[in-house]
Amino acid sequence: MTEQNQAAPPKNRRKGPDWLLHCLSLLSIAGWVGFVAALGFAHMAKPEFNSGLVRYWGISIREYWHPDLTPQLMYLLWWCCGISLLSLLLNRARLRRAHDRMRYNVLVLLAMSAALLAYLYQVV
Repeated sequence: MTEQNQAAPPKNRRKGPDWLLHCLSLLSIAGWVGFVAALGFAHMAKPEFNSGLVRYWGISIREYWHPDLTPQLMYLLWWCCGISLLSLLLNRARLRRAHDRMRYNVLVLLAMSAALLAYLYQVV
């Protein structure tokens, strides 16, 4: 009979989520809260809807992006992009084991923030 030499699996020394994983979770939450706030700013800053009833009654509406809220919206979206990039870089440095997971919600946040920024730079 031949003995097979089986190496023992490497010992897992992690005791649970450390401070870095907690920071990544907090960054993700902060980024999404900032994005929801940016959606609120976008709703308040966008031009008002020009319907047939508004034209019939001759109601004056704002047909341009609000000049005070639009820069704040752009700063908030740049902040969301920065938070998501920082979170992606920290997560990339952290991924070492097979069961570590990629944070796809941060990728979605980055894509949505960048798309809204590109739209605003094109329209405004």
